[in-house]
Amino acid sequence: MNGNGDGTNSDLACFISTLKRRRIQAEHVNGDALPLEAMMHDTGAVIPAAVVSPRSEWGVCQTVKLLQEFKLYDGFTISIKSGGHGYLHRDPSPHPVILLNLGAMTNQYISNGTLVLEPGCLLGQVMHTLATNRKAVPHGDCFGVGVGGHFTTAGWDLMLTRRYGLGCQSVIGGRVVLWDGSVVSVDEHSHPRLLYALRGGAAAGAGVVTEIRLRLIDEPKVTTWCNIRLNREQVAVCVTSSLMDKTQNLPLDISPSFKFYYELDDPEPVCAFRIASLLRKEETIACLREHLGDQIASWAADLSQWNEKPLIDYRLQVASEFLAANFGMLAEASSLAMLKDPLVFWKPANAAHEMTRSFSVQTSSWVVPDCEAVLPKLYDAFEFAKDHPVHNRMYALVILGAGAMSELPERCSMPLGKVLIRFESHWDNEEEHGPWCRELTSKISDIIQTKADLNVKRPFRGDIWLREQGVDAELNGILETYDRRWPKPAILNRRS
Repeated sequence: MNGNGDGTNSDLACFISTLKRRRIQAEHVNGDALPLEAMMHDTGAVIPAAVVSPRSEWGVCQTVKLLQEFKLYDGFTISIKSGGHGYLHRDPSPHPVILLNLGAMTNQYISNGTLVLEPGCLLGQVMHTLATNRKAVPHGDCFGVGVGGHFTTAGWDLMLTRRYGLGCQSVIGGRVVLWDGSVVSVDEHSHPRLLYALRGGAAAGAGVVTEIRLRLIDEPKVTTWCNIRLNREQVAVCVTSSLMDKTQNLPLDISPSFKFYYELDDPEPVCAFRIASLLRKEETIACLREHLGDQIASWAADLSQWNEKPLIDYRLQVASEFLAANFGMLAEASSLAMLKDPLVFWKPANAAHEMTRSFSVQTSSWVVPDCEAVLPKLYDAFEFAKDHPVHNRMYALVILGAGAMSELPERCSMPLGKVLIRFESHWDNEEEHGPWCRELTSKISDIIQTKADLNVKRPFRGDIWLREQGVDAELNGILETYDRRWPKPAILNRRS
């Protein structure tokens, strides 16, 4: 039976009607009439055949039991949405898609130094909880993402990761609804292989994650940061001074990165040398001088360009002026609100780069530490793009990794390198701008691949955009152990 057959369509109708009788929100999707709660951040995401929006673990259990009862695993791809930012939803499926929307599962609390989250919480809501309790955990800076996908695939923190690891490496347990509706509680003693899969492997696709437990740290006593705009000559100095290679020797409290982008009112590309530190600014500058040399340190010597503020202020660099001054609004945030009115939450430039709903394309790769030669090539690629209408809707990051994330391999189910480079491009008009953006992305990918780290066999999990990029023998073995679907489909399930 295939997904287009009358029998399968009839089974889908019975599945939806049964869910509705049990007061679980479910509906067919007719063509392009996508329900607002099912809307993805990526305009190019595959439109599902049906959307189910459970509000509790019980609702998830009922949903997957009915998927089994109506034998829908054999004719549909099951896709899971927590916040809607996952790139995999763009990857075409050979079968119709049933979307499990977990956005209504938003409970969270702190108990005994552990943060307990349901998957539909937004990262912004978590940021508010952490800040008000003076706690921290490594996570990214896009406060519109859902934690269900974020903490089970990545959680790269430009301030904390080198010292404390990735967000997924702070996962100490959770709950998973397997595909037959049974529930397992996961920690180091109970189902430890599933715990391994929770730490960067999206639980191996073995079920639906309904709870994540994270080990917290105390909020850092100090966070300092500085964003230095480099001109072309300074970018060239980064190459001749072997800057990226030297950054490997910096203390784990200091995390340098580069960001290439355009400001909305500036015709020239920006190359920002960004330094995030858990040390005081004077101590940070002294470390830069010791490890990177006097010339590089001189760029950061002006103390007036440094910020020394609480962690929440660092988190809100990309926030709108109102949100930055009223961070309590994060507690009121929702995915739908951010999609409808992104400028309420984001600075205009950041909304244009990546936070507004749009078509998008990405490329990402681990690279070798001595990757400085890539920097001027990225600068040139951005300068080449400056006359194109969507030039200010793209960015590239060059991020120093290693540190604690590499020292805790048992807490991560994906291979990790020492430097990551990633690029994103966004646009609204697919016919007019899509081909150009994809061609530019291909060129930038070629630049990045000149320094690819061939010892890291898979892309960073948070950046995968094709299903086959997540294939891993150990994760496949975990899936085989816990997969309760029958008959077992030849379909990869997706998570966001």
